This record gives sequence, structure tokens and C-alpha cells, in this order.
Amino acid sequence: MKKIAFFASAIAAAAFGTAHADISVSGSTKLTYVDAGGNTQLQNGGDVSFGMSTTTDAGVTISAGAGITADSDSTTKGGAGGSGLTSLSFGFANGSITIGHDLGVADGKGKVGELVSHADTFNVTTSYIPGIIDDEGSGISASTSIGDMSLALVYNADGGGAGDIDGATVTNASASLSMPLGGASLTVAHATSESGTSDSAETGVALSYGVAGGTIELGFTGVSTDDTDKEGESYGVAYSTSLNGLALGLGIQNSEGGSSKDTTTTDVTISSPLGGGASIFAEYRSISGNGAGSESGTLSKQVIALGTSVSF
Repeated sequence: MKKIAFFASAIAAAAFGTAHADISVSGSTKLTYVDAGGNTQLQNGGDVSFGMSTTTDAGVTISAGAGITADSDSTTKGGAGGSGLTSLSFGFANGSITIGHDLGVADGKGKVGELVSHADTFNVTTSYIPGIIDDEGSGISASTSIGDMSLALVYNADGGGAGDIDGATVTNASASLSMPLGGASLTVAHATSESGTSDSAETGVALSYGVAGGTIELGFTGVSTDDTDKEGESYGVAYSTSLNGLALGLGIQNSEGGSSKDTTTTDVTISSPLGGGASIFAEYRSISGNGAGSESGTLSKQVIALGTSVSF
């Protein structure tokens, strides 16, 4: 992260009596080779992020962000585009409020066994993907601390993200609570989504604690919805540790949505820092169960990804 102080902001502060604004710039990029049963692909992407903030005389911090982004899963060059500037955040002494678009609800909290971000390319299709109907949109979010607990609330009046507050047909909302529990950390979240006459609700629980020189996470996700392809339960477990500078991760996620909808993913991740913000990484995903689709010339039940990541 690099700080840039603009002379123009100093002039504005002197002329209008406003507080000095901070603008931060950071960047990252990835280059990844993916092999899905012989179907190989080169992926390249990254982003440049701009963070902007100022503080009012009353002590309220107002912030926004923007960026230039190319999807790290992209296979084409020249695909970068503008992003951000979709919301405004107001920070207070005991929390913050964000208003705008692209606000995500707290779904997926219990899916702790899903670790890969590139080895999920060209996976075989699965007949069960647990989740609510829609998980982001235009609305308001708030977060605060209550003692040693953290509480976050989200309500999107327009799940389509178009800002149609009074006429949207899709809405969603969530509440999540995180707290220490003895030597462990517990997160509980509940998210809902309504689309016309269809309703869906998801409850996620995640528990993490230190054990055997690393961290183990246990997760549960329960989904109730009118969409039978998204209804059911999912259980996850993950273990992460460090060995001689290598960061190692193992995750297993099992989803059950009926007699013909049992799917298990096993993820393995390895990464090693090279210094200067650079690192190399490897990922592996295996999919099994009677809910996993058939392999083809492009889709596989075992996928490997090798790459490098650089943060500037």
C-alpha cells in the first residue's frame, strides 16, 4: 500500500476549511496455469485499487473506493475495466454505515472447506449448489462492536443492484455475529432472499481454533428455499498450517440435498513467499459423490493450478 498526498487536496483544505483527504493506491496481479484433465489454460489478471477518505469536523470518516480490474481467471488480454465508486461509507467511533450498490449479504460463512480460487475452473457440474436466490444488491449495511463481539447487518432493497428502492422484485438481507469462545472464534450468520413469490434462507456457522501447530475450522450451512436445487445442508472442515515457510491448507466440503445430490470437494493449497510482495502457489481440487457430473473433454473431477501472485 502506497500513500499519495496530492497538492490539490492541501489547497482545497486551506481554501474551504475542510479536512485533508487521503488517497491510497495498491495493486496486485496473478499469472496461473490450470490443468483440468488435459484441458490446459493460462489465466492472467489483476487490479489497481484506489482508496479515498476524509474526516469531517465532527470526526466522521467518509470513504469510497475505485479500481481498474481484470479478472484473475481471465484468459484474454486487454480485459481490464473500471470498478468501484458504487458506495459510500461513514465511519464512526463505534462502527460504520455503508450505503450504495454491490453490497453483499453474509452468506457462505459455513463453507470453510472451499479453499481454491483457480482450481475451481473447468470443474464438472454438480447437481446441488447450496445457497440463497440472490446475495447482493443496492441498500445499506452497518457494522459495530459490542464488547468483544462484532455485529454486521445488511439490507438490500434491490437485489438487482439497480437502485430501484421502491419497485424491485428481489430483496435480500443478513445478520452476522462474530465472537471469541474460549480459545476459539465463532461466527454465526443468517441470510434471506426474496424473489417474487420465491423465498430462501441460509444459516451458516463457523468455528475456528488453534490445534497441532495450525488452525482448524469447522462449518455448517443449512439452506431452506423454494428452489430445490439450492436446498439442503453442507458441512465443511479445513486445516491450515505453516511449515518451513510454506503455507499449507486442506479443506473438505460435503453437500447433501437428497439421495441423488451428495457431492464432496477436497481442496489442497500450498503457497510460498518470495519477498517483495511476490509468492508462488499451487492448488488442487477433487470432486466426488453421486451429485458430481460426468467428465468431458473440457470438464474434469481433478483440477490443478500453478501460479505466481505479486502485490505492489
